[in-house]
Amino acid sequence: MVSTQGLSNRGRFVRAAQTAGVVILTIISYFVSIAIFYKDSYASVFDIINRDFVISIVFIALYWSALDTWLKLNEIYRSRAYGYILLYHIAEGVLGVMCLTFTFLLLGLTMYGRATMLTFGGLSTMSVFLSRMVFYALLRNYRKRGFNTKNVVFICDKGGERLLRLLNKRFEWGYRIIAVVGDKYIVDKYENRFNCYPSSEANIESLLTQGVDEVIYAQAYDSSKEIIWLIDRCNEIGVTFRLYSPFFNRLSTNTQLRYFDTNAVITITNTPNNYVGLLLKRLGDILFSSSVILLGFPFFLIIALVIKLDSKGPIFFKQERSGLRGKVFRVFKFRTMVVNAEELKAKLMSQNEMTGPVFKMTNDPRITRVGRFLRKSGIDEFPQFINVFLGDMSIVGPRPPLPSEVAQYERWQLRRLAMKPGITCLWQVARERNTITFEEWMRMDMEYIDNWSLSLDIVIIIKTIRTVFRADGK
Repeated sequence: MVSTQGLSNRGRFVRAAQTAGVVILTIISYFVSIAIFYKDSYASVFDIINRDFVISIVFIALYWSALDTWLKLNEIYRSRAYGYILLYHIAEGVLGVMCLTFTFLLLGLTMYGRATMLTFGGLSTMSVFLSRMVFYALLRNYRKRGFNTKNVVFICDKGGERLLRLLNKRFEWGYRIIAVVGDKYIVDKYENRFNCYPSSEANIESLLTQGVDEVIYAQAYDSSKEIIWLIDRCNEIGVTFRLYSPFFNRLSTNTQLRYFDTNAVITITNTPNNYVGLLLKRLGDILFSSSVILLGFPFFLIIALVIKLDSKGPIFFKQERSGLRGKVFRVFKFRTMVVNAEELKAKLMSQNEMTGPVFKMTNDPRITRVGRFLRKSGIDEFPQFINVFLGDMSIVGPRPPLPSEVAQYERWQLRRLAMKPGITCLWQVARERNTITFEEWMRMDMEYIDNWSLSLDIVIIIKTIRTVFRADGK
C-alpha cells in the first residue's frame, strides 16, 4: 500500500519549492525594473540594494507567497488549461503590485514611477508564468515516458464513455487506467482495450487492494447508495475518489455548495452573484447618473428647445419597457419621431430590416430631422440616466425590450431579463451593430451576463464614448 503521509509530505515540499521559485523570480523582476528606469540615479546597479529595497523584497516575499497559496498556483494540475493558469498569474501580478504600492505609501518607502511598477508587474507575471509552463512541459514529458502516473479504476456506463476515452488519450496527464468496471455494454465494447470487469462490489473490493491511487465513478444513472459505499471504502485505504456525471456539464460557472443548517445543497445561478461587485455597480450608477443629470442640464435644455422648434409634440418620449425579471417600467428618451409614430409603424412592418420581434429601418420616414442626429450620436438615450438614478436601469446592461417583444421571445432569450437593463451594452458598441441579426444581439447579451465584471462595464463605457463621437447609429 502507498503511504499517503509520504505523498502528502512530497506534495507540500513541491508546493513550497514552487512558491520559493516565484518569490525569487519576482525579486529579480523588481531589481531589473528599477535598473532599467533608474540606472542613471545610481553609481552602480548594486547601489539599488539599499535599506528600502531590502524592506521591499521582504514584503514581496510575503505578498507573493500568500497570493501563490491563496490562488492555488503552487498546486500541480495534471489537466488544467494554460489559459486559466495565465489568467490567475495576471491576477497574482496585479494584486501583488497593488499591495506593494499601498505598503510604500503606508511606510513612506522609496516610491518608483508608474512605468517602473507596471514593468515590474509585467516582468514578474511573464517570468513566473513561463517558468511554470516549462515546469509543466517537463512534467508532461516525464509522464509520457510512464513516470509520475496515477493508477485509476474507472467505474462507468455509457454516460462516462467520453471521459474514459479522454483520459486514455491524454496520457501526458499521467492517469493509467488499470481497470474498467461497467455494465455489459462497457465490458463488451472495451474488453480488447482495457482490463474490464462486470460491475459488482466484489470486483471493486478486489481491485482496490491492487495499488490503486484513484477511483473515478462516471455513471449517468448513478446510485447514491453505491457512491456512499465507494467513498467510504476509498477513505479507508487512502484512495482518491472522483465523481463524474454528464449533469455536471450543465452546471454554470456560478455553481456553489451552500448549506441549509448542516445540509449541503448545490446552488446554481445563471446571473452574477458577486454581491460586492453588484453593490459597487449600483453605487457607480447613482454617482454617474446624478453627475450627468446635474452637469448636463443646460445641454438638455438646448436639445429640448431644438426638438420643440423642429416638430410638434412633447420633448420626451415615454414608453413601457420590460426590466429586471420582466418588471415593467416607463423609460425616458428624447423624442426623435413624429407624434403618431406608433400608428405609422403598422404600415411599415413589411420594410423591417431586423429578424425577430424588433423593428428597425434604415430610412425610417417617422424620424424627424433633429431626431436623426440624436439617434446617430446616441444623445436621444441621455434622459435614461433618470431611469438609472431611479434604479430601473443601469448604465451598462442589455437594452430594455418592449413587453410585446418579450412575448415573442424564445425560451433561451428570456434570460436577458435576468440582469437589470442598461443604456449601453455589447451590441451598442459593436462596429457592425447596424447589421447584427436579432439572434446575434441576444447572444451578445447572454455573453455579457455570463462574463459580467466591473472591468467589462468600464470597457463598454469607454467604447460607448467612442461610438457617440463616431455617430453611426440608426
